[in-house]
Amino acid sequence: MLVKKTLSLIIRFAFVAGCLVYAFWGIDFGLLFDTLKNYNGIAIVGTILFQFLSYGTMAMRLDFLSRFKAGNKTCLKAFLLSMAVNNIVPAKLGELAKAFYFRRECSFSLGQSISMVFWERFFDLNAMLALGTIVAFMFGVNVAFIPLFIVVSSIWAGLIFIRLFPDLSHKLIQLVPIERVRGFLAEIKLQILHGVTPWFLVILGVYTLVCWVFYSGTTILTLFWVADMPITFWQAMTVFVISAVGMATPSSPGSVGVFEAAVTFSLGLFGIDKEQALAAGLVLHMIQYIPVTVLGIAVLARSGLNLQRIRQSDEDLA
Repeated sequence: MLVKKTLSLIIRFAFVAGCLVYAFWGIDFGLLFDTLKNYNGIAIVGTILFQFLSYGTMAMRLDFLSRFKAGNKTCLKAFLLSMAVNNIVPAKLGELAKAFYFRRECSFSLGQSISMVFWERFFDLNAMLALGTIVAFMFGVNVAFIPLFIVVSSIWAGLIFIRLFPDLSHKLIQLVPIERVRGFLAEIKLQILHGVTPWFLVILGVYTLVCWVFYSGTTILTLFWVADMPITFWQAMTVFVISAVGMATPSSPGSVGVFEAAVTFSLGLFGIDKEQALAAGLVLHMIQYIPVTVLGIAVLARSGLNLQRIRQSDEDLA
């Protein structure tokens, strides 16, 4: 276990270091600072305020997944908490923190809480795949969407298998050695058999569409309003998709370095100078990082949850 954990840490460190070198190599820092100084401060504040609408849509989707039992306020706090944890510690522990928060605040079972997070993240993967397919088709940008397609397709195949062969899936779930994982899988199985209807999937898809419209809006506003980039709308969407992949990749806390490299790379595809691209990436990252982290840490401090316990639970579930 220790060897595996150490190897994973080394790989992540090397990946992040490579991204930082790529993003900052050959940068004219004088030009970079001049670019940052010329940014529209009012536009930055406006983009930050717009981003709060994105938080609201995420909370509404979580409330739907709770069958409207958690409430938008609790769901907003859970979202902020998860983002803050992801931004201050590695390994995407925020998703598990979100599940523990729902368990504490709403008395949900851990299996029910994790299943909510599962549907949320799974439909985000579907949204990312759909946008990635459009981007790849329009610009021929290959950002490893084939592996993403394989992952998403495999999950759909597993869900369909549970629906068609419930008895066999029950037997397979009982073979899982970890009790918490068995509970999560059993919860998913019950949802698929009794709660996941075509109408549920359609509504969740609509919620996810709205979430991603607002999520992408932060990037669009930063590129066009804050940075005044000479690119088209779909080029900006390409930047959003590639940066979203960077954010979703388990790496450093808050994907520091990886996100900047993703934005620099994607803007470079459309002829944007590296200094302008990196400046846009830094400001966009700070807009997405600072407000949600500050608010999420406040929620964490009041929640009674402990990062050490969450990390230990993650190791138990690994």
